[in-house]
Amino acid sequence: MSVVEAEGLTKRFGDFEALHGISFIVSRGTITAVVGPNGAGKSTLLKIISGLINKTYGHISVLGEDPWKPISLPRRLSIILDRPFLPTLITVEDVVREAASEFRVNLKDVVNLMDELNLSLFFKNKVKDLSTGTKQKLQIVFSLLKNPELIVADEPTANLDVASRFEVYNIFIRLKEKMGVTVLISSHIASEVISISTHVMGINNGIVKYSGEVSRLIRKDMLEEFYIVVDNVEVAREALKGYTTEVTGNQIKVRGNMVDVVSRINASGARIFYLRNSLLDKSVQGELGWE
Repeated sequence: MSVVEAEGLTKRFGDFEALHGISFIVSRGTITAVVGPNGAGKSTLLKIISGLINKTYGHISVLGEDPWKPISLPRRLSIILDRPFLPTLITVEDVVREAASEFRVNLKDVVNLMDELNLSLFFKNKVKDLSTGTKQKLQIVFSLLKNPELIVADEPTANLDVASRFEVYNIFIRLKEKMGVTVLISSHIASEVISISTHVMGINNGIVKYSGEVSRLIRKDMLEEFYIVVDNVEVAREALKGYTTEVTGNQIKVRGNMVDVVSRINASGARIFYLRNSLLDKSVQGELGWE
């Protein structure tokens, strides 16, 4: 069953055409990585799906509704943008209590979600005193409180370090696996979001170059070879027993599941400074035409 359907979708800003009559389907219960170079049309597409801007021509249906003229859609869809929009002069505790009341959820459930993102230690802080990354994680918590059917996330981890990015990814994976939530997520780090996704949509110059299963575009072995740079190689390598690793200085080449590798290293106490699958990034760029 489809959650999003588009046919001949076009968006113009004056004389500039950002999307050129694109067509695609997003199926329920999937995680779709929306990837492409800067200016490709990713954010424009996600804003149309979210109802933040209107299309110029074509057809778009989101959970059976026109996102520009929604009926029940605002209660069923959550939007996460790359910049947090939160009240700044009150404490995190005040914001959390107001949000729990508005969405009629148990405060304990909100706190549990905050624990997953290591936010509880900021409970008494004023929002204005938080770092941009912490504000972003707080916004992600609030976006999930209404138990959405669809999450549209435009660069949701742009201000986060590696560990925090994968904390967010793990929540998306859990929501998809346990509750059947559909996730559309864009990122400038293609290899990361593709590694957690079931599907990928590649956009370049306002055209969808590919839309389908990750496994039909990318070989499994290419998904599972990447490099990390850590502060403590010995601790990290001990945490990765069972995986094939090669160490050069503070860099470790790993073959394995990226999400599990990051989770193990985070649990070990070592810190990841850098993570990248350059081979996958280059392959995706070549396959989808933005070399």
